[in-house]
Amino acid sequence: MAASQYDPDNPQHRAILNRVAWRLVPLLAAMYSMAYLDRINIGSAALTMNADLGISPSVFGLATSVFLVGYLVLEIPSNLLFVRFGARIWLTRIMLTWGAISAATAFIQSPTQLVIARILLGIAEAGFFPGMILYLAMWFPKEVRGRMFFLTTLPFAVIVGAPASTALIQYTDGWFGIAGWRIMFFVEGLLPIALGLITARYLTSKPSEATWLPERDRQWLSSVVEVSGSEKHSVLASLKLVFGNAQLALFALAYGLLQMGFYAQLIFTPQIIAAFGATFQVSLSVVQIGLLTAIPSVIGTIANYFWARHSDRTNERIWHATVGAAICSSGVILCVASKNVVVLLAGLTMLQGGLMFALVPLWQLPTRGLSTSAAAVVIAVVNSVGIVGSFISPLVIGWLRERTGSFDSGLIFIAAMLALAGLCIVVGGTVFERRRLERERLLGLNILSTGEPS
Repeated sequence: MAASQYDPDNPQHRAILNRVAWRLVPLLAAMYSMAYLDRINIGSAALTMNADLGISPSVFGLATSVFLVGYLVLEIPSNLLFVRFGARIWLTRIMLTWGAISAATAFIQSPTQLVIARILLGIAEAGFFPGMILYLAMWFPKEVRGRMFFLTTLPFAVIVGAPASTALIQYTDGWFGIAGWRIMFFVEGLLPIALGLITARYLTSKPSEATWLPERDRQWLSSVVEVSGSEKHSVLASLKLVFGNAQLALFALAYGLLQMGFYAQLIFTPQIIAAFGATFQVSLSVVQIGLLTAIPSVIGTIANYFWARHSDRTNERIWHATVGAAICSSGVILCVASKNVVVLLAGLTMLQGGLMFALVPLWQLPTRGLSTSAAAVVIAVVNSVGIVGSFISPLVIGWLRERTGSFDSGLIFIAAMLALAGLCIVVGGTVFERRRLERERLLGLNILSTGEPS
């Protein structure tokens, strides 16, 4: 292969990446969708499960949040094990264990058992999402990675999963004397186990092991990705890359604030739509709620394709992410002000679409120029900040709803956090980026004058 740089006008380069994408992206997309389905199907189950088990709004908020405790504790170790054992082994292990625990949730008998099941689910799934981010960085050059991230994270869990979950709950309720939400948990827990058997065979850990590519294509692909295994960083050195770098720290904080909105909308959208129907005396079945939940994701996904494509083509990330944060914050305010279902769905569409607008370009920033070991830790740390945000938002929303009887105050809190995320991105991407570029310019001048770096 002639050049060790990706050229979008080179048909050979495009052909290699197309082949890689068709091989890996469908598997990653299925894995991601099942991971999020097993996280968020508790929101659909809550429509009937909460009454069956006597679960209050605050306890439900706790149950959704504690999933993230085990995930947070094991985030960095899991990503380091990903590097040690490779994607094929480690991601398959994650899927098999989380599928088994998700299926076992069908047998819970009390709120306490639900909380325990969610903690175990978080432990089993720890490291999956940052591992997937690292995997994309190991396979795709930066010029196409935004689109690959978009395709991998298509919200099938909401578009297809939410209606499927509510349909299972409604139409299987009473089969063999079993509640529909129990059947839903069991069936959807078996899916990642089945997929794990496929990925164990077909998922390739890194370009150098891709025997389905010619040798020269493997060499070229290894040379154009930003993240490689040629240089090693210790865990301590990698942590310093985040906490000793104000720009990375601001990006991590922005991600945590965005995740407050992302996780809240995943978990609470079915209940928000149901509460809206009750408030304005609109009768909605469980299946209708699931279908309405999917509408904002369908529209947001279509719009996000063009957004991610534009971000890749212009190689601009900061303002794409900032505008996305502003859109989703405005969408939350529109939800609060809505008086009919059309306005509510418009607000939810702005929320979900804006979150995708912000998250896709934002995730392209932390791994620039890092080795595999450093990228593994940096991605895990940034995602850990996101987990903290995801942990906080359901607790706050559940607590405020229990005391006010409405989602409005919780949504206003989320809107403020999303606006603050946009501010962090602007500051990190303008002020600190100018400082970084100035340091690089001065370093270059020093090398030219002295022949060696200072």
